[in-house]
Amino acid sequence: MTWRPWLYLLAAVAVEVSGVTLMKRVADSGALASFLFMYALIGLSFYFLALAVRRLPIALAYAAWETLGLACVTFIGLRYFGEDLGPAKALGLAALLVGVVLVSIGAPEAQGE
Repeated sequence: MTWRPWLYLLAAVAVEVSGVTLMKRVADSGALASFLFMYALIGLSFYFLALAVRRLPIALAYAAWETLGLACVTFIGLRYFGEDLGPAKALGLAALLVGVVLVSIGAPEAQGE
């Protein structure tokens, strides 16, 4: 098993989370440069995701990308933006994580480089 596609996937998640977090900040400021930087980060996230799906099944890569991103953004919302985590939101996140594990179990091995 090669780690490179997983590193691309983690890079995609990290850049996506940065872009979405920046989205929350620039929504208040409205500065054009901030919006352009936000869109560049989100575009870079898709680039890394595209590199990951060269070797990973697309269902697995996309499910992991969205779920890990959502979990990170939820944590950032809780920690830095004063958002709350109610029982329904926590259950939803848990269901998504279980879903990614099930998709991973059903996915074939990553293709070699």
